[in-house]
Amino acid sequence: MKHYEELEDITKMHQDIDDEDEELDLVKLVNTNANDTSQYLIFVGSDDQYYAKNVSKIEELLVYKDLEIMNNHNDGFILGTADIRGKMTPIVNFDKWFGNDILDDSEYELIILAHYGGHRMGIMVKRVEYIVNIPSDTMTDNSENNDKTSFITKVQVGNKNVLCSIFDSDKMLLDIFDDIDLQSHVHVSKFKPLEISNKKIIFADDSRFIRKMVKELFDTLDVSYEIYKDGKEFIDAIKDIPVDEIGLFITDLEMPVMGGREVIKRIRENKEYDNIKLLVHTNMSNDIMEETLDDSGVDAIIGKVNMLKLGNAIKSMII
Repeated sequence: MKHYEELEDITKMHQDIDDEDEELDLVKLVNTNANDTSQYLIFVGSDDQYYAKNVSKIEELLVYKDLEIMNNHNDGFILGTADIRGKMTPIVNFDKWFGNDILDDSEYELIILAHYGGHRMGIMVKRVEYIVNIPSDTMTDNSENNDKTSFITKVQVGNKNVLCSIFDSDKMLLDIFDDIDLQSHVHVSKFKPLEISNKKIIFADDSRFIRKMVKELFDTLDVSYEIYKDGKEFIDAIKDIPVDEIGLFITDLEMPVMGGREVIKRIRENKEYDNIKLLVHTNMSNDIMEETLDDSGVDAIIGKVNMLKLGNAIKSMII
């Protein structure tokens, strides 16, 4: 497992958080040249287990004691809201959401400020370690064992390899913003069956919650489709599907076994698929990622949990 040798170790940085002038600049910790692997911020839960969140969904790290939490909640996993950079942002206790024991507030050090799916939240965690590259082919699907975990993997912490859970960000998003699911149903209900194509949509996403939402959309549009839970299943399957039966490719980026970037690469290397549009459906939204995808043959990028935009994109892109 390759770590960022040229970067200051975040483990040392979080030991100095009592210094009010200390800022944890996440931008300095992101390797902008990673193409084949994804970058994850590793943090520790109250159970002293390791968890990970994709860096592309993170804006910055904030010191918890420096935030003023308002409208404090006594139940649920939302602690309250905080004014962060002029925007009221819900603050979530990761341990409470995940089902771990809850620590005293004094034992929580940092807030991971995340922005994805068009929503912003602060995730309170006990401690952050550092950023690592985790190849997709080292991830194992774990969603059947824990619906809040997408997959598990091994990461190097110090001189040893430890188990790390990559939690399902889409599940967290749906739990925190409970109106998303309702809005999704409303948006889907506005569509009418498509009569412009009888070809299949080939779709891949590791989150079963997203797969369920998208299936409802596809059924409403009355289109043929194949849905897969990772990039390898996707690529293996299309080898047996005649090209003239495929009307659109849609892939997530962050998936186990084979990630979306490798899916895109393999599709665009096959000249038989040149006339088939390729849509990326993702919560990974940093500028570097979008610039990278611009040069990879992707025809559109649609943010997750927006079924209205996804449905309209399908209508305009399917052949």
